[in-house]
Amino acid sequence: MVQGNADDAATTLAALGRLRERAHRRAHGGAWLPALGFAVLLVASAALYRHPLTRPYSIDAKHPFWAGLPDEQVSPVASYLFWFLGTPLLFAVIALWYAWRARRHGVRVGWPLAAATGLGVLVLLAVLAAVPVGPVPDGLVSASGPHWAGLLTPLLPLAAAVIVLGRAEHSRGLVAAGIWIAALTAWLCTSFPLGHLPGWTSVLIGGSGAGGQLSLRPAHYLVLMALPLLVVAAVNLATARRPR
Repeated sequence: MVQGNADDAATTLAALGRLRERAHRRAHGGAWLPALGFAVLLVASAALYRHPLTRPYSIDAKHPFWAGLPDEQVSPVASYLFWFLGTPLLFAVIALWYAWRARRHGVRVGWPLAAATGLGVLVLLAVLAAVPVGPVPDGLVSASGPHWAGLLTPLLPLAAAVIVLGRAEHSRGLVAAGIWIAALTAWLCTSFPLGHLPGWTSVLIGGSGAGGQLSLRPAHYLVLMALPLLVVAAVNLATARRPR
């Protein structure tokens, strides 16, 4: 009798575990589309740079960096419009996606807070900086150290939205992807030219402490930012389609 009760309890616990897994998969199996959308927006922004893949002899960058990264833009106004139209459009697609999932599966995800965060920070940047027309500030050059004015970039609102959506989706992957985007943005946008390495990094690898410069271009960094989002999208989609 005792053995029978133990077997029944184990069977019940296993069934409950399967139900919890199924409920979680149903509720959070749609994170792949927002993750993919954020990644596509990041990679598409490479078209905003005059030299996205090749290194020019000279760079004429305008501040604030409305393209996202501190590099020469094709048109500052086009960069401004790209983010201020593209970001709301992305959130509109995400809203339609979650509305469809709510009707089909009867579950809701707290995505509106992510949209409010991303759009709110983006609007704040517009208030602080407006359309860019000026040269890069003198204090932003690599030899002078970090210059926080460089953080007037539309990449940070995107990173904040990814982090908040990750919390709503209970996705550590999305939270980590948002932190990764924010960290790369903070490094790349607080010095000029793009990819400057501070002196302490060369000391760590046995150098002279003079710093250095990576030869990567904006498109390369944007792909690096998008990679964790693509991984999250692939894993989430594979999990959602796994046989129940």
